[in-house]
Amino acid sequence: MKKSLSVCLLVLITIANAAVGCDEQCLKEKAEVKANISFPTYLTWKHCDDTIVDFMSSSMDSLDKYRNQHFDTRYKGGMRNIKHYIVQRKEWLQECDNYLQLTGKGRIFDNKKTTNQIFASMDAVTKELDDLISGVTYSSEMGQDSSSIINERFEKLLINVDEHKTLMHLKGRYVTR
Repeated sequence: MKKSLSVCLLVLITIANAAVGCDEQCLKEKAEVKANISFPTYLTWKHCDDTIVDFMSSSMDSLDKYRNQHFDTRYKGGMRNIKHYIVQRKEWLQECDNYLQLTGKGRIFDNKKTTNQIFASMDAVTKELDDLISGVTYSSEMGQDSSSIINERFEKLLINVDEHKTLMHLKGRYVTR
């Protein structure tokens, strides 16, 4: 009786340790099996943390500088480069968002609402840039032109990211380098 009780206790301890002791690699492997996908080896929680910090700091600074100092609707090459820059960053963020969700770590921008807001803002900027590249122009009775419309889209993206960054600062979860 004592032997069988000892064996049961040993089995329970082993199972409990396995359930509690599942690290990132273990969660990654479980997610790969469950979703029937294979994550790239570089994709880790740290990589995703670095990606989001870089996006909220240097990427946003670059976009703001471009908007304020170099944006001109006459030059399609610059608009095309910025569009590709935003699309690339969004792909990286979406890859991390998917990874974080599947491994149970949460969302790239903390929650679904904020993540969707920022991704929608990125889409609005790229759509507007696409329109300008293809030759669409705007004018209205209120004096708005193509530049003011795209600036509104940039401003919304920058504000959404800045609000998230501020919230993360207040929660003590965002550290600048």
